[in-house]
Amino acid sequence: MVAKDKQSPVQVMPNQELIEAARKAAIRIAERAPKADRERKVPVENIRDLHEAGLLSVVIPRDLGGTEADLMTQVAIYELIGGACASTAWVMGNHSVFCTRAMGILGDGSHFLIRDVVDNGALISHAAIPGGDTKHVSGGFISSGRWPFVSGSNLSTWIFLSTMVDGENRFMIMPTSQSGLTIEPTWQAMAARGSMSNDVLLDNVFVPQDMAPIAVRPAPHESWLPNGPPALKVPTKARVWMSGMMLGVAQAALDDTINFGKSRSMTVGGGSRGSMPGNQFAVADAAMAIEAGRAFLLQEARSITAKSISGQDFVPEDAVRMEMAGLVARENAQKAVDRLFSVRGAHGLFETGMFERYYRDVRMGTLHAVTAPDLVREEVGKHIFGIPLDVQPRWA
Repeated sequence: MVAKDKQSPVQVMPNQELIEAARKAAIRIAERAPKADRERKVPVENIRDLHEAGLLSVVIPRDLGGTEADLMTQVAIYELIGGACASTAWVMGNHSVFCTRAMGILGDGSHFLIRDVVDNGALISHAAIPGGDTKHVSGGFISSGRWPFVSGSNLSTWIFLSTMVDGENRFMIMPTSQSGLTIEPTWQAMAARGSMSNDVLLDNVFVPQDMAPIAVRPAPHESWLPNGPPALKVPTKARVWMSGMMLGVAQAALDDTINFGKSRSMTVGGGSRGSMPGNQFAVADAAMAIEAGRAFLLQEARSITAKSISGQDFVPEDAVRMEMAGLVARENAQKAVDRLFSVRGAHGLFETGMFERYYRDVRMGTLHAVTAPDLVREEVGKHIFGIPLDVQPRWA
């Protein structure tokens, strides 16, 4: 694996106007975060704030009405929204993935969805794991079954459900108002409580042929939008939303803990918590973990964006390095929050404060199936050894 140069040949500047819009939206979203947790549903006002700030269209090209954010801008945005409310950032991230996938799979046929997002703030949810029982019928398909982990389902306008038909993976696209579609409140979970990652059930729903495209997928180092604007034609693996939001959760936990340490005294001894060397070490470790994760993530985001702008071809190592940086950011975020717990003591357990929510939410960063830590390590390790990804492990 080749080490990256410290300086990119092309200078990439984040969109400060969009970042500032996110900062203002985050203030309002943070005020509603306890409500989202308590009611297990992101407030509709949060989605409206994201729309008005241009954050629902960060992966949509400007010529389609989007805000077309480069990866460095996206990292900053997801840090801000993640630190304000992880559930809201989680819903936004999943939505953005399928804005990109819709454009990649449907091409110009996606414009009705994209216009709904841009003009009306429509939210897209999805179930990426194939499910249901789907059969060919005249003019399309009939499908029944259950799809789990559909984040944002209760507030989404459109939903993509992955299914297998005669050995082909298809995405069935339908409005959540579709007759025969039911959302079951199964997300009684510890983390991201407001993300509405519920089950979706279909009961003999007809899906027209043109609303069930084959779920084509480029190689990890290839783009969904090879003819799109440079900021958006980075490889499919260059997803920064989850890593950015987890850094945001960790940064919020650090900021909150610093304020706690300055204002609270030790139960035994009476000195301020911040005056204790052990607590100083804990916040130092957390700060260094967050900064290191952020630096690696931004380094790779800047490098791959510069490569896109200069028109260079992407190679497998580009995707591998993005996977490395993303995992380091997510694991460092979790380690940082775990380290900060020692400063809080028993106070960290109380649901009346914010730290307990940060402690739960940051764990989502290492649980997602397609970015699971050991899966990423296997991909990186095989690349380093020159072993194809489809070669099965040999433990003997």
